Amino acid sequence: MKKSIVCEKMRKGEVILTAKMNFMNPNLAELIGHMGFDCLWICNEHQGIDRSLLENIIRTAKITDMDMLIRTGHGSHTDLIQPLEMGAQGLMIPHIKSAEQVKQIVHEAKFHPLGLRGMDCVNGDADQGMASVDEYIEFARNNTFLAVQIEDAETMAHVDEIASVDGLDIIFLGPQDFSQSIGCPGDVRHPKVWDAIMKTSEACNRHGIYCATSGLGDLEYMKKLIDNGVKFIPAFSDYGIMVQGLKDAKEKYGQLGVAFREYSPF
Repeated sequence: MKKSIVCEKMRKGEVILTAKMNFMNPNLAELIGHMGFDCLWICNEHQGIDRSLLENIIRTAKITDMDMLIRTGHGSHTDLIQPLEMGAQGLMIPHIKSAEQVKQIVHEAKFHPLGLRGMDCVNGDADQGMASVDEYIEFARNNTFLAVQIEDAETMAHVDEIASVDGLDIIFLGPQDFSQSIGCPGDVRHPKVWDAIMKTSEACNRHGIYCATSGLGDLEYMKKLIDNGVKFIPAFSDYGIMVQGLKDAKEKYGQLGVAFREYSPF
């Protein structure tokens, strides 16, 4: 069983950087792991990843001692427990509305005494059944983490109550969807977005859990977030790195007089 880097850093109060992967490829996950990032975040909310591919990516991260954070919907009990049983250390649930919803998620995703997560004990997170039940349950208590996302303006009225839920580890303020909910789609630097991040950070710090939000690929902005109590930050995405790399290559080779096609999707 793999110890969670994220859980260990949270116990020490350290800043955590995660990478986000859009292109679902185990080789890419391994490469990111070799770079030493704490955690790899992949999204099963927007992408709908094939189960066998997801399991292979999680296994690949384990090889490089990197945590896996899976964003998944809360449609059923199995949505939560299956990624954990594959060996993912963390879950992130989008569009949380209330503390009651978080309590239900904790109930389903955490073992006794915090919840009643289903017990199978023969999957990747239990060394394929080689760990004893007692050892497995205790290890899972100390090495799995639960994050929820606030992405809707109306939820801010409940942020303190949400942060107080026993068993919750991280609140992630999603700037893109939040900007849409305040009527300014895509304006992730809007003052109301920053105000929501600060209110979330204050609530998280008050209740001893972590606040997270996107660093937007901006080091100065990331430092500002850290200085204001945000300790869990996506550092980059493979998509962002790929796009920037292609733009840099285009500019570089353009200096040789190479002409590039102009592409328009319309």
